[in-house]
Amino acid sequence: MNSCPKILASIVGTFLSLLTIDVNSAQAGNFTFTSIANNSDNKHFFDVGGGPINDNGTVAFVGVTSSGEGIFTSNGGGAFTTALKPYPLFSYAINGIAINNSDTIAFGNISTLPPEGLFISKGGNVTKVATLRNYQFDFNNNDTLVFTTLDNLLNGKIVTGNGGPLTTVVDTSGQFLSFDQPPAINDANVVAFEASLKDGGQGVFTIKDGKITTIADNTSPISSGYAQVGINNRGTVIFDGSLGGGKTGIFTGNGKTITTVADTSGPFSSFGGHAINDNNQVAFGAILPNGAVNVYEDGIFTGSDPIADKVIAIGDSLLGGTVTNLLFEDLNNSGQISFLADLIDDGGKTIRGVFRADPVSKSIPESTSIFGLLAFGALGTGLTIKGKLKQN
Repeated sequence: MNSCPKILASIVGTFLSLLTIDVNSAQAGNFTFTSIANNSDNKHFFDVGGGPINDNGTVAFVGVTSSGEGIFTSNGGGAFTTALKPYPLFSYAINGIAINNSDTIAFGNISTLPPEGLFISKGGNVTKVATLRNYQFDFNNNDTLVFTTLDNLLNGKIVTGNGGPLTTVVDTSGQFLSFDQPPAINDANVVAFEASLKDGGQGVFTIKDGKITTIADNTSPISSGYAQVGINNRGTVIFDGSLGGGKTGIFTGNGKTITTVADTSGPFSSFGGHAINDNNQVAFGAILPNGAVNVYEDGIFTGSDPIADKVIAIGDSLLGGTVTNLLFEDLNNSGQISFLADLIDDGGKTIRGVFRADPVSKSIPESTSIFGLLAFGALGTGLTIKGKLKQN
């Protein structure tokens, strides 16, 4: 899976109004929806944030409790596992969170008590990877973090680490001037990154064992604005970029071809978070023209058609409430999507929750005989979860 960490939505400092809803499961379109955690049914959470997902469908999230912020994991159904317990005397200021397929958690902490830095939480043991004010990182199934930092002369570099000495992947001693966006890493330890070049321009690249591959640069139609770089285990890179005429889009590339996922020349006005899985399926959040005001994203989609490719959008019904705000979080190899949502009921009560969308499709079971078809009259239709292999 791609367990890219998401920068957490602002955690509200006040209690949200509570709403009682049915959190079992509800179906809309080609997805069913499950509440992972919300501040109505899980009343010890005053607020929740984050929500990366692994290939087991387990979602990691930050929960704000009376004892401070903690990190929890859940598959839904009300059961939780504590990955990082809240502390009564001080709060983790958690910013950036990821989960891999062994349920290992990586996170960034920006408070001074406990010390700031990047950490890995595995089996109840917390290991510091680095001490720095940089919480935009990626995490793979080998428990390896990748992130940008500075050397002693304040030159930029991209490094990997898992609790031991850091390994430099690439630095600014060669063609690169700076690394302005967080990098990404897959399970083969191929690192994808954005960089500004010393001879001008900007690009998206991958590197493995010192070999650099250009995915896109100023010689391509996508000449600038590179951001939100991700990579799957096929080596396909996903990224944001700018087109001519002020248009922007989401693109994928492998060093040979570049494919447009969606851009603002069509029905979208801007894009939020996105992810790609090992089947080269994508999901993303987007803002629509004339959409809602003061929201993170108007909807979550899997392609360029906002109707046919819609997962969920503001105004849709979700588990007994109406969606008023959305934030895309992550996509796994089973096509499951995790997201943050605010809901409101007819009485105006509001909740915030982390949810999971599970894809469903109609399939026709095998027929055993013509006689069987005649005897039962028609083929039955069953629902199956689409399976996937899985980066992050």
